[in-house]
Amino acid sequence: MGKLKSLKSVMLLILMLILTIAISCAHYSNASRPESENIINAPIDVVWKKTLEILPTERMTLKEANKYLYFIQAKKHITFWSIGDNVTIKLIPKGEKQTLMIFDSTSIFSWGDWGHQGRMARNIFEQIRKVSEGVLPDENR
Repeated sequence: MGKLKSLKSVMLLILMLILTIAISCAHYSNASRPESENIINAPIDVVWKKTLEILPTERMTLKEANKYLYFIQAKKHITFWSIGDNVTIKLIPKGEKQTLMIFDSTSIFSWGDWGHQGRMARNIFEQIRKVSEGVLPDENR
């Protein structure tokens, strides 16, 4: 009887550990990276425009886009490989020609993503960075 109770306690402890790990994996923010890795070498208005162009191509629906605050909330749709994501993007000007992007992503159901959040956020950030930095000065208008 004592061994069975001990085995149940160990199993419960393992289950709690697995759930804790799974839940903690359901969020990603690039704010924990060095600021230099989150800088886009383009004016904030260019980054804003390019961000709004790219998000729909990534199966995202805009929930809020506040240009005054340079704040975006979007929802990424459910697919076979993902249960969907809530995305928040905040742009912060760093001088006239640089923009800091803070990108937060959480799983809709918050029960683990096995690295999906980080991969998705880094991929979208890089797309926005490349197109924003590739804009010619005449296109800024």
